Amino acid sequence: MSRIKTMIRILPATLLVIALGASAAEFEKGEDGGILIPPNAEMLLYSGSINFAMPEGCGFRDAGKPECPSGDMEAQGTAILEGFKNRLEARGWSMENVVRVNVYGVAGEDGLDFSGFNTAFAKYFSREDGGWYPARTFVEVAALFRPELLVEVEILAMKVRD
Repeated sequence: MSRIKTMIRILPATLLVIALGASAAEFEKGEDGGILIPPNAEMLLYSGSINFAMPEGCGFRDAGKPECPSGDMEAQGTAILEGFKNRLEARGWSMENVVRVNVYGVAGEDGLDFSGFNTAFAKYFSREDGGWYPARTFVEVAALFRPELLVEVEILAMKVRD
């Protein structure tokens, strides 16, 4: 299915979530594990690839340079999640506000490196000490828009308005 058709299918559900509005640890969890979103909540939706997270002066043609992360699933996942963390913190939010993570991964020559992405994921999300672990979907895809990309990530963050 084309990316546009997929977006059209997902858009109504996304708009419903925006209309409902919502911060992870601030929300009551239902007995069935669902998150109850109050009407006074805000939502942020970010989507990003390694290009979104590359440092100043790095582009996709700089793959392999030590100062420009590319490489394996862990390195790309870490760069993307760090980029999300920086964007959220610039708004006064944090990774604790993330309630949903969608991951699209490409298998390399040795197969899909799910454990590599999990290593990156664990740097930002943990259940230890009462930490928050958002809902997550990981989907293997044939390719992303640039051949050196192994992973693309979307996050949904929610926060109760003051």
